[in-house]
Amino acid sequence: MGGLAGCNDLVMSIRDYAKKTEMKKSWPSKISSENTSIAFDDSDLEGLDLPHNDPLVVEFLIGESEVTRILIDTRSSVNVIFRNVLAQMEIREGDIKPECHSLTGFDEDHIMSIHTIDLPIFIGGMARYSLFAFIDKPTIYNVILGTPWLHKMRAVPSTYHQCVKFPTSKGVYTLRCNQ
Repeated sequence: MGGLAGCNDLVMSIRDYAKKTEMKKSWPSKISSENTSIAFDDSDLEGLDLPHNDPLVVEFLIGESEVTRILIDTRSSVNVIFRNVLAQMEIREGDIKPECHSLTGFDEDHIMSIHTIDLPIFIGGMARYSLFAFIDKPTIYNVILGTPWLHKMRAVPSTYHQCVKFPTSKGVYTLRCNQ
């Protein structure tokens, strides 16, 4: 699923976004002062049924709720949460902001996100807020976390190893899937 994360879908907004990116002449030198390497090895395969073709699905705390069936999708340029999940989390209407975005799924189906919500994600001893597009469409997943969340966490996913690793103040945290 995706759209441009930095602007809405108006042609003028897309041009403005393109101009801003052209004006940036250098990349930031470092995100953080610590030099953390993330690697996967055979120890990350312990307990897995191999060979497999499983998606990367995890569970953790979002807001005050334990959320299961969270898909980590490296092809999604947005984080998505679904109406039924927010209802189960008992999120107040005032926390949901009206904001319209056109999203395109992997099946080229176009849907409209009519709201966004900023929610805290608690994982690996850290809390980070992430912006979610709010979708009213049934799906087998409760949440889809895309590149905005992966980049914010500086996370590296491995579908083969069925885990996601990211740096924390205490070293590299490994979030494991449950096959």
